[in-house]
Amino acid sequence: MKLKYFIFIIILLLCVYFIYSNNIKKDINILSINSLNKKDDYNPYLSNYLNNSNLNYKINVDLSNDQLEIENLIAKIEKNENEIQIKIYDSDIIILSLGNIDIKTESYTDIYKDLKELFKKLRNINYKEIIYISPSNLKSTTLIKELCHKYNIVFINGSSFKDKNNLLAQMIYRKIENQYNTKKYWFI
Repeated sequence: MKLKYFIFIIILLLCVYFIYSNNIKKDINILSINSLNKKDDYNPYLSNYLNNSNLNYKINVDLSNDQLEIENLIAKIEKNENEIQIKIYDSDIIILSLGNIDIKTESYTDIYKDLKELFKKLRNINYKEIIYISPSNLKSTTLIKELCHKYNIVFINGSSFKDKNNLLAQMIYRKIENQYNTKKYWFI
């Protein structure tokens, strides 16, 4: 009889440990890749919001570069430069703000094709939350919005936030906070 109680208590303790370890708040890994200049960069504002919250997070902005073009990022992913595929795979949220340089030198059709290829590559590596912020001076966003919907990517119209980096960072922060609140209940 004592053996049954002992086994029951061991099983109960294992169940409690399993439930606790899976519900503990985990870090959210955020990868922010943008081609914005310092004046238009939302990352400092976003970091400020995250620092003032109770969220556990890690933000990686190493891949951001004000001269980064979409096709250059695609090439980096294909070559796995600086283990970029691992960074993409490990990220819970990927924030992209690309096309700001491309819009000066390429047609809308070329940008659309490049984004389609990029989104396909990202979705092959990462199935989690991806947020795309369109260039602020892009005239038509309809096709890109549909493309984001096709690849289950959150679309934010960058022209709505031109010179309002604080509001853009606040919107992104809300999406991260929502992701964090749902992640703490994952049993994976």
